[in-house]
Amino acid sequence: MTDFVNLYRGIVANISPIEFEKYCFNILKCYAEKENLKEFSIIHDKKIESCDGIYQIDIYAEFTALNVKFRVITECKRYKNSIEREKIVVLADKVKSIGAQKGILISTSGFQSGAIKYAKEHGITLLQIIDKDVIHIQNSVEVKKDIMYKMEKELFLHMPQFYAYEWDEYDFPSIKIYPSEQFVRNTQKKIVEKYKYKFE
Repeated sequence: MTDFVNLYRGIVANISPIEFEKYCFNILKCYAEKENLKEFSIIHDKKIESCDGIYQIDIYAEFTALNVKFRVITECKRYKNSIEREKIVVLADKVKSIGAQKGILISTSGFQSGAIKYAKEHGITLLQIIDKDVIHIQNSVEVKKDIMYKMEKELFLHMPQFYAYEWDEYDFPSIKIYPSEQFVRNTQKKIVEKYKYKFE
């Protein structure tokens, strides 16, 4: 019997460290935009002192909800191999030690089943950056006007080079986080205005 293999696990984004940090930053901003977070702030490479030492945090964010300040810490892992359970354990310990309310791990690779299980049990969000050339596959038998093909091509070119997905309990990246729906709508609007195309 052959085990099911999640093909998304094998995808490795060809992205530089600086690009990766930029995308992680944008991903969290999209979260804030989607949830309309109040007093949202975000810092890269922040050091936080706790009772058991000083922690280096890749991305630190704060926002206010229910008149309470929430703290979120994010680890960015640019790996080729799937993230192991131990990485999630370390992040969960950081969340507890610092007194944060949420931990997020963003990776260029997938996550092993043990890591996914531990993350779910400890409230750690897992995100994977995926090359849009892989996830943007479309087939169509519809005959379209030439202008529509040009607009679709331009939209594709204006999309970010990499997308970010949240993994679900079935070990699959099912929820798109970045780019946000608002980003896509704004880009579509600009392209429509550029071509002065009126939809019938």
